[in-house]
Amino acid sequence: MRKLIALIVFFAFVTSNAQDLTIIHINAKWNVKNNYKYIDELNGVKIQYGFLEDQSPSIKQNIKAVPTIILMKSGRPVHIWNADISFKIKLAPGEIQDVINQHRFANRRASTIAE
Repeated sequence: MRKLIALIVFFAFVTSNAQDLTIIHINAKWNVKNNYKYIDELNGVKIQYGFLEDQSPSIKQNIKAVPTIILMKSGRPVHIWNADISFKIKLAPGEIQDVINQHRFANRRASTIAE
């Protein structure tokens, strides 16, 4: 019984501290050779892929370069990385991971300060 209670408390703690972070990688079908190659090395986020051609008109008009990587937090974009003129995103994975970590731990720091 104690193990069950401990497991429930642990699950509640993890769930309450979890952030809904998603990386969306959007590229054009003709540019797949320039997909961001480090995307699978990112931790603490769900990763989704999409082709620009398959997106709604409202999304298409907001994407200015491909590939584009969008960090979403609770359904809202919080950071966007765009390709340069070479149609590549030239960032080390650590640069994107740092931004992810800032958003993952922002609520924990805020709740700790409030207490």
